[in-house]
Amino acid sequence: MLDVRNPRIELLESASQPSIRLKLLDLEGVLELARSIEKSNGLFYGERIITVIESGKSIVLEGNRRVAACQMLLTPSLVPQQYRLRFPVASAATKLRIKRISADVAPDRVSAEPILTKRHTEQGAKPWSPVAKMRRAVRLLNSLSVDEVAQVLGTSPAQVRKLVRPYKLLRYAFGITAWNEDERQILENEKLKTNPYTRFFTLAKTLEVLQARFDDDQNIISALPANVFREQIEKIARDFLIPDAMRGRPRCDTRTDPVSYFSDFVNSPAGKIAAAEALLVKQNGYEKKGEKTAVVTSEAETKGNRDPAKISNEKNESENLGNKKNSSPKGPKASIFFEHLECHVIDNNLIKLTLELCKINHEKMPIAASLLTRSVFECALVHKIKAMDKWNDLITAEGKDPGLTALIKFCAKFTNGVFAEQNICKTLQSHTTMEAKNYLDAMTHLKYQEADSSTLESVANNLRQVIKYILDGN
Repeated sequence: MLDVRNPRIELLESASQPSIRLKLLDLEGVLELARSIEKSNGLFYGERIITVIESGKSIVLEGNRRVAACQMLLTPSLVPQQYRLRFPVASAATKLRIKRISADVAPDRVSAEPILTKRHTEQGAKPWSPVAKMRRAVRLLNSLSVDEVAQVLGTSPAQVRKLVRPYKLLRYAFGITAWNEDERQILENEKLKTNPYTRFFTLAKTLEVLQARFDDDQNIISALPANVFREQIEKIARDFLIPDAMRGRPRCDTRTDPVSYFSDFVNSPAGKIAAAEALLVKQNGYEKKGEKTAVVTSEAETKGNRDPAKISNEKNESENLGNKKNSSPKGPKASIFFEHLECHVIDNNLIKLTLELCKINHEKMPIAASLLTRSVFECALVHKIKAMDKWNDLITAEGKDPGLTALIKFCAKFTNGVFAEQNICKTLQSHTTMEAKNYLDAMTHLKYQEADSSTLESVANNLRQVIKYILDGN
């Protein structure tokens, strides 16, 4: 029997079992839970419910949502009318696994209270760090396919691959022997902030200077001499992962520009040689094979008979490559909407929304662009609150998820600890942020005003920095 005293929902002592199931469906996500149970062909191992015997009946104290979902999967007639078209149909395998489930029977309610309190008001199992999540995915890939790992982790194959590459980059850095004991402890700390380091390798200029690419197994390989490449990786890891003694944080972060960062290397002898070789690859058909360079000559240039003057010109051009600057460089255009927005946090919803938002033409599709903007803004705030382990502080007494206004107000209060930068909080407190929110709300419900691309651009200007700050992993 489902518990009429379930603290998740407000019930009368006389509440019927059907009314309890309906409230759990309306307020506690039991529909999504039932879909998950069906997708997994049953409950996860180790998830035991807790019951108590009262008046000869077995009452569920812990696991009401799971039990309600299983009841309706086993007996579809129990599903309330308004949910029947959406409720999943259980397979024979699922029904077999949920027909009988394990339970711990408490002697009475009072005896069960300590464990219920611990489960629902204190942190349970210690969450995995980002590095632990990466490590887990890579280890699973040793015995499972990408598709199978995606199913185990409840994500997409693309997201599994995105976990592998950053971990391989970290493993490369960890494997360098230059670290002293203190530095290695920092690198092996589960709280290590890895996003700035791994993100740096997503930038085209970084890979260009390092003459690097990723092979089919997501290992980074470079055409630079092995020792030069290793030195550069060590320097990047030191600058992006190891806190500076004076500043208390790494010297570089997600805002570091590769052009500025590599300026010393590009102008160094090793950098000039690397640039020269890269130029020769383009001009004369050089091919890199491991750490050796093979020359592909034309019929007119046999080995040992190349024109000395041409060799001299190539050398001069190569040596000057690092110092050359375009007289009129063309930098990227500033964002009018969200053209350059990128997501660098592991969040499936944010990744998908960001991809759509940066590609949409807000002038031709202002309504859709408004809806996407609002979704990205709201999902970014939710992601940040949960990342800072503040979500339970925000949930309302009724157990309902907060609206966008509540999210903004909660994040804007510096003492709530969502943002470490007071300027972000001040931005969220400003009237322009609320005006932007109100406009997006109006577009969501198509009330009071028409969609307008110029107003949408103003909204983007008001929200862009906060959204980008979160998506950069800060």
